[in-house]
Amino acid sequence: MDVNAYPIGGHAVSSPANATAARPKRADVLPEADAFGTFGAVTGHDGSGAPLPPIGPCDFSAARRVHDALPAGDSGVAVRLSFDADAQAPQYVVTAFPSAAHATRTWLASRLFGALGLATPTAMLVRGCSLAFDGTRAPDRIYLATTYLPMYRPLGQWLEGEAARRAIEGADGAQLSLRAHDAQGDASSRARDGAREAGRQMARVLVRSGGSPTGALAGDAAQTYADAARKRNEMRGVLCGCLPDVYQCALARQYVAALWLGNRDLCNDVMENVGVWRDKNDLPYMMTVDFRACLDSGFQGTLSDMTPFRCGEPFTAFIRRLTGLSQTVDSKTVLDELKNPTGARALAAEMAFRLGRISAHHVVPWIDAEHEVVCATSRVAGATSVAEDLGEFVNRLLARRDSLVTRLGGAWAAQAWAQLYPMRARAIETHQAPFLGPVGAARDRS
Repeated sequence: MDVNAYPIGGHAVSSPANATAARPKRADVLPEADAFGTFGAVTGHDGSGAPLPPIGPCDFSAARRVHDALPAGDSGVAVRLSFDADAQAPQYVVTAFPSAAHATRTWLASRLFGALGLATPTAMLVRGCSLAFDGTRAPDRIYLATTYLPMYRPLGQWLEGEAARRAIEGADGAQLSLRAHDAQGDASSRARDGAREAGRQMARVLVRSGGSPTGALAGDAAQTYADAARKRNEMRGVLCGCLPDVYQCALARQYVAALWLGNRDLCNDVMENVGVWRDKNDLPYMMTVDFRACLDSGFQGTLSDMTPFRCGEPFTAFIRRLTGLSQTVDSKTVLDELKNPTGARALAAEMAFRLGRISAHHVVPWIDAEHEVVCATSRVAGATSVAEDLGEFVNRLLARRDSLVTRLGGAWAAQAWAQLYPMRARAIETHQAPFLGPVGAARDRS
């Protein structure tokens, strides 16, 4: 696989004139969605040039639940809705939140992530779908909607499947000696079989418990389930370690984005918040799809190291390339290390390049839009809006950006990387363009 198989990842978004729900045409709800929502669901990655939709909230009262679909995530938290009974009509993953503030903050995190030029479903706020969602009557409740991606596979599921097997075996054949290839192939096969068997054991525990939620398990059942889950995660971690360099770099990009946004749930127990999506050219992109744990707990302050979220074996692949990144090297060493396009230095400098192109000019309108929706929703509900110093929030967000850029080698390394890989840099700018404006317009802004 070529290093550019993950090419990664427009207009500046202004605040909405008001937060009143609009009723768009069905085709305009998410303008980049096409049949099945398969290819155009990630603005900037399909070449359509589709602008980002406004924050909303948009009227989803005409949407209906897709009843033959499994829940998209935790049961009761997310469902799939569609405006058309046709099986080929676009579908949307609609997620519920305990408050409008939480929903809007998740929308903001999704947009900030997309601004890095990394692939993620385009998000917007919606309302009017409570009856379709859970049978309640709450017309003003705010939800988050993203286009459903049939070509997305959660990381844990993908690692156990044939696509990961082919990726691992293909890399082995190209990079390793015959003996090493056989050894690594055996290790990945054992890990794949072990992960699948552990998953089957977890399913058997739930069946014997009458289909109880995992949180309701107790006694021996709970212990057996926990042991099997631990084994599955261990085996999936081994599979992550067998992936070729380009995939491990892609995982590390997700991790750096998580550091900036304070996403402590990047790699949860079932490894479903990040996964692999294939575009219309069948190129794979690593993708984060859930931002509920961002920009809240743990977001205070700057970053002092690269490993604050490390939490066990499955997470190792996300940080493997970055933990050994030295901060005390001379410029010649940096330039020499940058020549390896999948090495730690090049990966770090690339992420510094991405981060350095995002400025207050880009993020302030989104934060203002988020604040307007929360305030409008509070007025409708007769509640008192929670006061927040938006200026301080922007300062913290940019301070974390600057701290992370420094940890990744600084602006000098980012510039050197862009000069060494100009085509790669231009591709990243293209994927950032829907979020940052015309290609190159935001370069060199502080």
